Amino acid sequence: MTLFLACALTVLIETPILVCAGYRGRDEVTVVVCANVVTNLLLNLSAALLLRERPWAAYLLEPAVAAAEYGIYALAFGASRRLFWATLAANCISCALGLLAFRA
Repeated sequence: MTLFLACALTVLIETPILVCAGYRGRDEVTVVVCANVVTNLLLNLSAALLLRERPWAAYLLEPAVAAAEYGIYALAFGASRRLFWATLAANCISCALGLLAFRA
C-alpha cells in the first residue's frame, strides 16, 4: 500500500459520510478533505515509525485521529452531537475498510 493510496481512499470514504450528515457546502467539503489529508498522512507516517517497535500504538493512533478531526470540524462548523457521531462513524468505517483492504 502506498501512502497516497491510503490517503486517497480515506478521503473517498470519509468525505461522502460527512456530506450525507449535512456538511455539503463547498467550504465544508474543503475542510473535510483537507483535514482528512493532513490527519491521514500524519497517521500513516506515525504508524510507519512507531509500529515497528510498538505495535500496540495503533490502538492509540486512530482514536487520536478521530479526535483531531472532530476538533477541526468543531472549530470550522461548530460543535454538535451530530458532527461528533458523523466524525466517529466516518473514522470507524474508514479504519475498518482500510484494515480489510490492506491487511487481508
